[in-house]
Amino acid sequence: MALSTDLPLITLLPRAWIGFGKAPWRCVGLAALVLMCAIGPAVVAQDLRAISTPGVARFGDIAVLISLGLPMVPLLGLLRFADQLLPAPLEPKPPQRLTTLLGQALALMLIELLLLVVGLTLIQYLSWAVGQVSTTLAGLIVILGALILGAGLFTQVMSLPLLVHHRCRALQAMDRSRRLVQNNSLKMLAVLGLLLGINALGLLGATLGLLLSLPFSALILMACCRPQAPWRRDSRRNILPT
Repeated sequence: MALSTDLPLITLLPRAWIGFGKAPWRCVGLAALVLMCAIGPAVVAQDLRAISTPGVARFGDIAVLISLGLPMVPLLGLLRFADQLLPAPLEPKPPQRLTTLLGQALALMLIELLLLVVGLTLIQYLSWAVGQVSTTLAGLIVILGALILGAGLFTQVMSLPLLVHHRCRALQAMDRSRRLVQNNSLKMLAVLGLLLGINALGLLGATLGLLLSLPFSALILMACCRPQAPWRRDSRRNILPT
């Protein structure tokens, strides 16, 4: 995506609706796979932890770790499929193997987790050091550090979709996400609010609505990775899927 191009905020939902209409059942199937990979190991972990045997309880901790990382595979599949349903980019790139994409996504998660841990550790250390002199200043450092850390995390909300769309490396995706969010900060806040609202509605009805809200969220995120130019050609179509 051209980073100087504004986010197509108005056309996000029509684009997502058109993309979902092309293959609704595959979208629902991938969303169901994401939910099963996230909920299944967590339920097993809860049952294993309820057993008093110490060795079995450790398997519960392992299942918890699996529930945190296993959904990444179908999630990447959902994002990549959503990217294929949307209009093709102006400069199409060769397809990327899922194993390569998974490796870059794991590297991205590790880098962002490391930065988060370093940031929290630095805030804790500075607040402790300054707290020896003034507790007020220590509180201000905690607040200021939390704001800076939150702003840094906010600039990385598009790193995974951009990694899938541009087929780039983890650090390149982080840099693209930072520049994109900085150029469209208010629009990105609106996009996050839209995603929260859609998935909040998806939680209704025993979370079955997530089968629809997750594909729509993936399509909206991948639509943010595209300039507005392709939509001008598609705007003459009926927005209702056929």
